[in-house]
Amino acid sequence: MFLCVLVLVAFVSRTECYFSEEKYQEESKIQPPTIIIAIIARNAAHSLPYYLGALERQNYPKNRISVWAATDHNADNTTAVLKEWLTVMQKFYHYVEWRPMEHPTSYPGEMGPKYWSNGRYEYLMKLKQAALNFAKQRWADYILYADTDNILTNPETLNLLIAENKSVVAPMLDSQGAYSNYWCGITPQGYYRRTAEYFPTRHRHRLGCYPVPMVHSTFLLDMRKTGMKKLAFHPPHQDYSWPFDDIIVFAFSCRVSEVQMYLCNKVRYGYLNVPAKPHHTIEDDSINFSHLILDAMIDGPSMAPSKYVSLFPKRRDLMGFDEDAKLGRALALRDMYLQEKDGHCMHVSYRALNSSDIKILGVDILPGYYDPFSRRTLTKGEVGCFLSHYYIWKEMVDQQMDKALIFEDDVRFQANFKRRVLRLMEEVEMVELDWDIIYLGRKQVTPGDEEEVVVNVRNLVVADYSYWTLSYAISLQGAQKLLNAEPLSKMLPVDEFLPIMYDKHIK
Repeated sequence: MFLCVLVLVAFVSRTECYFSEEKYQEESKIQPPTIIIAIIARNAAHSLPYYLGALERQNYPKNRISVWAATDHNADNTTAVLKEWLTVMQKFYHYVEWRPMEHPTSYPGEMGPKYWSNGRYEYLMKLKQAALNFAKQRWADYILYADTDNILTNPETLNLLIAENKSVVAPMLDSQGAYSNYWCGITPQGYYRRTAEYFPTRHRHRLGCYPVPMVHSTFLLDMRKTGMKKLAFHPPHQDYSWPFDDIIVFAFSCRVSEVQMYLCNKVRYGYLNVPAKPHHTIEDDSINFSHLILDAMIDGPSMAPSKYVSLFPKRRDLMGFDEDAKLGRALALRDMYLQEKDGHCMHVSYRALNSSDIKILGVDILPGYYDPFSRRTLTKGEVGCFLSHYYIWKEMVDQQMDKALIFEDDVRFQANFKRRVLRLMEEVEMVELDWDIIYLGRKQVTPGDEEEVVVNVRNLVVADYSYWTLSYAISLQGAQKLLNAEPLSKMLPVDEFLPIMYDKHIK
């Protein structure tokens, strides 16, 4: 009995010693889910570099992403742009499926490249369904649909959407107006319905991830959810009677499959272009997209093109002016204007001034000046602002420039800005108008007063008392008149100085 006990103790002791010396490796982490990115491009050469650049900058392992790309019926070089990018990027992604269609360049009965015929709707639905089938065949965990003018500037978009754990979830995208990629209401007939929730959501007055009857343009599907088995883009459900439109067909499919769509607006995810009208050209769409780029540069984060896509150099264009001058503090805004205008832009900043600088520059404040509304004196910022304008006027006279276009750094360009300015200046020349300054952006101080219309020039009036100098055109004779007044010896805000010079100041 004693011997037996000793043997058992020895056995146990040796066993404990063996396990204590063993070194175990920690379990490796689970790999991120697999994702299919569906790219369906048509006449999108102008937006593709930014779209693709945003995709490649997503903070997600590329070896867990497969790309399904299709393009068709193009009247521009969309195919070449997309092919160039895929050729380089295919070595980074897990797999690339490429489905180009070179011909024809339009659909039967199509009235233009932005016209949506039933044939175009149906073919798009078939492409989306093909991408969905591909995701099922590859046993992908997720599939992301993103239109080629939807720019996901937030590099965490994929991670954020996956973290929501929803069957169908969309990031709310920003545009130049109220338009976005969701509906808060839908009629029994399948049409858009206005609701009280739309604008608080759109303006991010309420933040979260909300159930909605429609998301479109960019959204993520969780292929692991059982509800995905019934979802389809094409053919439409047998009970479908709503309008023949790809986004409405899919929303109906979600409804009958009892799959809820969700929209998230917790952070800024990116931007989308407002859809072109049926009569618009590719150039119209490109111009609208260029304004979206500018808005993104102001609101942030800005868009950046892919480094794997060739960009053609832009033609310099001063729109008939001798100089484009940009006033302000941020050089990034100079770049903003250059990107839009492709012209020579002179950047001037005198905002960060101290008292010594003001004296050296020979500036004397107008004695007894007080702001007519706030009753305060001239600020150093207003002195700097005036000097920014003043030295542009001086350079115009010194170099005998016929006319110049001036912008302040907080300007926002409206759609078709360039076309409208060109048309305006053509009409001004046609009627041989004798002009000194033309406000392009200002605040009418007395909006109830009717201003005299300039005959035979659209949208031009004789300016009454106005504030702000966001943007204006100035002629050589106008600049000379302003300098002749010797404004540095009796300085006041440029907003007040100009109305005095054209004799419309209320005081």
